[in-house]
Amino acid sequence: MMDRFFISVLGSVVLGSVAWLISSKHVASPSPTDPNVKLELVSEQDALVPGEELVLGIRFDLQDGWHTYWMNPGDSGEAPNIEWQLPVGFRAGPIQWPYPERLATPPFADYGYEHQVLLIVPVRLPARLREGQTEKIAARVHYLICRDVCIPGQKQLALSLPVQNRAAASPARELFAATRARIPKPTPPNWKISAATMRDEFVLNLQTGESTSMLQFFPLHPEQIENAASQEMTVSPGGRRLHLKKSNHLLEPIARLQGVIVLDAERAYSVDVPVSRSSQMSTRY
Repeated sequence: MMDRFFISVLGSVVLGSVAWLISSKHVASPSPTDPNVKLELVSEQDALVPGEELVLGIRFDLQDGWHTYWMNPGDSGEAPNIEWQLPVGFRAGPIQWPYPERLATPPFADYGYEHQVLLIVPVRLPARLREGQTEKIAARVHYLICRDVCIPGQKQLALSLPVQNRAAASPARELFAATRARIPKPTPPNWKISAATMRDEFVLNLQTGESTSMLQFFPLHPEQIENAASQEMTVSPGGRRLHLKKSNHLLEPIARLQGVIVLDAERAYSVDVPVSRSSQMSTRY
């Protein structure tokens, strides 16, 4: 999965960065003045309300031509990692990943984000916070950005918010709303989805009750499909089928096909279906 990354790093990055890649540990020095990316810790609310949920986000602003990565980076790269430094009793949830773009540089393809992305993280607050206090929230973010070369980095971020009995929306509320529109939702209950394994492809069958001219699948796990291969859509009775070429690195059968299916710019859904090993597709209702 890291082949293209190795090529670009070996040609352009110092030996220390190569060691970072080989060990799969983020040991690069902080890059507070990196001109290619700006990171910021932002909050959807302007205050901490005891016992309620605070919604935070790590905002990436990338220079043109640069990108960072989704939870499954594709053929190369590394997803961002957040090390939270929270006050006692604060509990951070998992990252809510907006669906990515497919970034093709044949014969490879990555899954990631260009220009700007917000990684949303919900944080549960303890009930015993005292009104009038101010709490500091901090995070160290490890990331990888790529263009013609790939550069690992890390950034220490912090945000202080007052404790109040109610909170209002922060100036970042529109960014959170726009990002939520790209976070995959559960599939509608009237959808029928099935998957089958053929000789050299998976076939994802969707019966959605509506017509669509666009279907794109992003796999949750690496090395299951060929990321750079075209995803052919064909018409099936009552729906559409998406043909996904199997990865050359897939050595054993998979029990389930998991990922994100995207219909258009603001309709993305989580998919988790069993894979039938016969020509008969097993359908989830």
